[in-house]
Amino acid sequence: MKGSTKVFKTRPGRRLACIRPLEHTLSPTSSDDSLTSQTIRYTVQPRSSLFLLPDPVTCFRSASYNQIQRFNVAPDASVVILDWLTSGRKALDEDWAFTRYYSENEVFIGEKRWARDAMLLEADESQLDSLPKRTLGERLSPYSCYATMLLYGTEVQDIIRKLGATFEAITVFKRRVPEDLIWSFSRVDFDAAKESAGGAVVRVAGKETEQVRLWLKEALRGLEDVLGADVYCRALL
Repeated sequence: MKGSTKVFKTRPGRRLACIRPLEHTLSPTSSDDSLTSQTIRYTVQPRSSLFLLPDPVTCFRSASYNQIQRFNVAPDASVVILDWLTSGRKALDEDWAFTRYYSENEVFIGEKRWARDAMLLEADESQLDSLPKRTLGERLSPYSCYATMLLYGTEVQDIIRKLGATFEAITVFKRRVPEDLIWSFSRVDFDAAKESAGGAVVRVAGKETEQVRLWLKEALRGLEDVLGADVYCRALL
C-alpha cells in the first residue's frame, strides 16, 4: 500500500542540511524552519492529458505547509487534479494537530482562468469573541479526510456525466448522525458557446481516509480505459 505525502513538524533553529549562503536565505516570514512550501507549474499541451492522482498530504503535529499549483491547459486537453489531505497520524494521537495548511490550485484553459480553489486551515484561526473557541479538530469533526477534485476535457466527460447523474439522484434530508462520507458536485463550463468540453469540481469528506480512497477509485473508474487497468489500480491503491 502506498503511503501519504508527509509534512514534518516545525523545528526551532536552523538545520545543518538547510544552511545556505546568506544571500540565498528566505525572508523571516517564509523561512525554511517555519514553513514547508512548494510551488508547481504544469503545462498541458494540445490533445494531451494530465491525471494528477497523488497520495493524500499528512501533516505531522505542529507542521506548517503551503502548496500552490498552477495549471496551463490547452482547450482540447484533459485533466484530473486530485488534492486531498488527512487529519494526521492518528496512531500517534495527532488528529488535526498541525499549525497551518494552505493549498491553492489555479487552472487556466487557454488564456482564461477556468477555476481557482483554495483551502486554508489554521489551528489559531481568529474567531468572533461572542462564539466559544474551538480547536481545528472540533471545527472539522467528524471527518478526518478531505478531498477536492477538478475535472476537465473530453477524456473525462463520461465520468462527469455519471457523477452528475448520481448526484442529482441523491435525496437530501436532515440526519441525526453524520454520514460516514459526504460529497458534492458542481459543473464548471469554460465557454457557454460550447467551445470546450467543460468540467466539474468534486468535493469529498470522509470519517476515514480509506473510505475516501475507495470512493475516488470508483468515481474515476472510467480512467481505466485511458490508463489501463494496471496503471489505474496502482494510482489509487
